[in-house]
Amino acid sequence: MSDNTEKPSEPLPKPADILAEIRSDRGGVIESRYARRFNRESMDAQEGYEHLRGLRDHYKHKSLWSKFLMGAMAFMIGYQSYLLFKVGTKSWDFSEYEWLLPALLVQNLAQVIGLAVFVVKALFKDIKR
Repeated sequence: MSDNTEKPSEPLPKPADILAEIRSDRGGVIESRYARRFNRESMDAQEGYEHLRGLRDHYKHKSLWSKFLMGAMAFMIGYQSYLLFKVGTKSWDFSEYEWLLPALLVQNLAQVIGLAVFVVKALFKDIKR
């Protein structure tokens, strides 16, 4: 794909000039020159278009993935809040298993933090790499 900072190639000729050149050209040299230029520039344009489509699809999938991960994190935090609420209102009693509640809370918090680190690394990395 050509870079936009390059100097533009020769200016585009007028259609009448092209037709006059082609009529005077018996060996087909001029016509093939224009055909080569057209093929080259059309391929560059097609590559650019495909690159833009790829970027659009990349960001669409990144958006869907981030929404899924936000939902997963919200569920994990909701679970932890529900667990704390049930223990706080004495609906659930973990007095026989004193180690269980802290272990569940620490595990769930570690999962939320780990997922957040994964999200930051996966979703906010540079796309050019």
